[in-house]
Amino acid sequence: MSSTLANHFSHPQHPLVVKEDDLLQVDAKCYVCEKSVIGSLLYTCNSNDIDCRSFYLHESCAKLPTEIHHHHTHNKHPLFLLLHLDSNICDVCWQYRNCTYTCATCDFDLCASCANLPQQINFNKHNKHPLALLPAPGRNYCELCSRYMNYAYGCKHCEYGVCVFCPFEQRVLNHEGHPAHTLQLMHKEASFNCDACFGDAKDSSYVCTTCEFWIHKRCAFAASMIPDPSYHHHSLNLIYSIPDMHRYFQHFCYICGELVRKNSWLYYCHKCTFFVHMTCSASTDSVSTSSDFEEQGDGHECDLVEFPLPSEESVLDLILTQCGKFQVDNAIEISKSTNDPQIIEEHWSHKDHPLEKLQFSTSENENSNKNYDEVLICDGCIQPITESHPTYYACIQCDFFLHSFCATKIPLELPVGGSSFHPQHSLQLRKTDKFYNHVKCGVCWYKTNGFYYHCEPCDIKIDIRCAFLPARIKHKSHKHHSLVQRPCHSLVQNHRDHASCSSSRIRIDGGVGYACETCTNFQIHILCLFYASTIKHRYDDHPITLRYPPFFYEGVIRCDVCEEQVHNQGLLYHCGNCDQSFHYKCLRLADNVKLGRTMKLTLNNQPHTLVYVVKMSERNESPMYICGICRTSYESSFFLECEGCGLLVCRKCISKLQ
Repeated sequence: MSSTLANHFSHPQHPLVVKEDDLLQVDAKCYVCEKSVIGSLLYTCNSNDIDCRSFYLHESCAKLPTEIHHHHTHNKHPLFLLLHLDSNICDVCWQYRNCTYTCATCDFDLCASCANLPQQINFNKHNKHPLALLPAPGRNYCELCSRYMNYAYGCKHCEYGVCVFCPFEQRVLNHEGHPAHTLQLMHKEASFNCDACFGDAKDSSYVCTTCEFWIHKRCAFAASMIPDPSYHHHSLNLIYSIPDMHRYFQHFCYICGELVRKNSWLYYCHKCTFFVHMTCSASTDSVSTSSDFEEQGDGHECDLVEFPLPSEESVLDLILTQCGKFQVDNAIEISKSTNDPQIIEEHWSHKDHPLEKLQFSTSENENSNKNYDEVLICDGCIQPITESHPTYYACIQCDFFLHSFCATKIPLELPVGGSSFHPQHSLQLRKTDKFYNHVKCGVCWYKTNGFYYHCEPCDIKIDIRCAFLPARIKHKSHKHHSLVQRPCHSLVQNHRDHASCSSSRIRIDGGVGYACETCTNFQIHILCLFYASTIKHRYDDHPITLRYPPFFYEGVIRCDVCEEQVHNQGLLYHCGNCDQSFHYKCLRLADNVKLGRTMKLTLNNQPHTLVYVVKMSERNESPMYICGICRTSYESSFFLECEGCGLLVCRKCISKLQ
């Protein structure tokens, strides 16, 4: 075997060299005969051209004669071996081939594999007579697999004919996907539920007669590895069920987005916890990530608000911007003043005490005894008071705070059309009478004890962050198109009883969401809009980044707050500096309910200072939280907790005691 082969007809652009090792893809095939090259002497292209990296050529195919005379399938004229720019159909096996022996006179093509087919065979399925390779007789369909035939191995006596594939197929198969028993080939195509891909397409099949294991023939011979998929940056290996360590969550195919069954055969990258259905593995699509966002469409889409917002302070910026767009001029009286007053004697949301105008200072806040969880929170928008908007009003004795905008500029009424969610009526600005009372927002369906707008005729309540959401947005997790605000019932696809968020996997049950008008299977839960792109690390001086799927990560990820597993196919926060991951809920717990306000209460002649808190089980095995008054157990709930003795009082009981 010569070590170099130059100017071969199958690859004239580069010389071919002997493959000196056995590091081949398991599905590597010869370019001429298109059969496996594993275990064979072969030539390969050693250039760096990306189109040549998977070029292989059997030694035997390299030495094929360039001309054949008097072949038994076509003895009228000589046949010449040619490379085709577009694949030609072989007249014997009826398959598209790169190279064929071609007759210039008759437009007859014969592939290299079929050129070596014997003229006559003995076949155990028809042992009465030998079978000869002839133009297909009669009905042109194989007696075994029902495949269409142009040529067949036929019996001159019985009008029996089989395709050129069936007599040479492997009849008994030992397969890693079913190691307990051998599999038997069934030639007849049948409609069945494949135990490998769970599809029901017709195909020849391999069956285990012991345990009724039944798979498509194409699944039985699926490549054990995809070396260079267009949609992923690592090779993918065929696995026969989801690994045990990844069974804590449901997983979804990264190509079609549909559920992957735990016991189905899949292509998998262990470095990235990446799953693809077998039937989707041939896709030429690429998997988009949040960093791939591209602005498309008309120029007006450049003006759309892009989510997620940059930081935790950006929700207030959104409210300010959208409020300005509405050009509402019916805010409260003091907003008409050029300068906000130093004292508001009786604010509509806090009539018990005057509110004093103050200025936020980072140094003062850092020097206080408050930790990161106890930063100043506005009782109106439930957003932190920071240097971005430093002016605020405060009632120190009640721990009641309002951004200057929330105290003096936010409209007391939104006119008809003022909110995209409920444009048919005007909306009145309201607040709950007690800090531990909540209202349920009709947009996001989550509770708030902050400001909200109320439609009295419809009794619909909308918290202010949802009231000012635009009707159309951009989102970094969906690079192709803008998203439109839709009622949740319109997001349900394929007659399912609910939809789920394409980013967080949160079930979408009510209120509204955002959906792509072009991609029918993409929708965003409205809560995902309010998770900031970056948040400050609780203990270290660096940011934590919001990550959208696909988030590629090897092995199991655990939340550094609750220590439970984090799903890499859902929304999560991750710190690249310290390689820590977090559930988004663990870092943004009850982010539309203000906690920390206190009240005095005497129970059984004992005084208690109660703080408003939320209690949630951090782990699956965590004990329940029990109200000290009614003894009701809660897995998670809002409580008033005594600073001294730890007594918990549920909201129902505190309402009765007041």
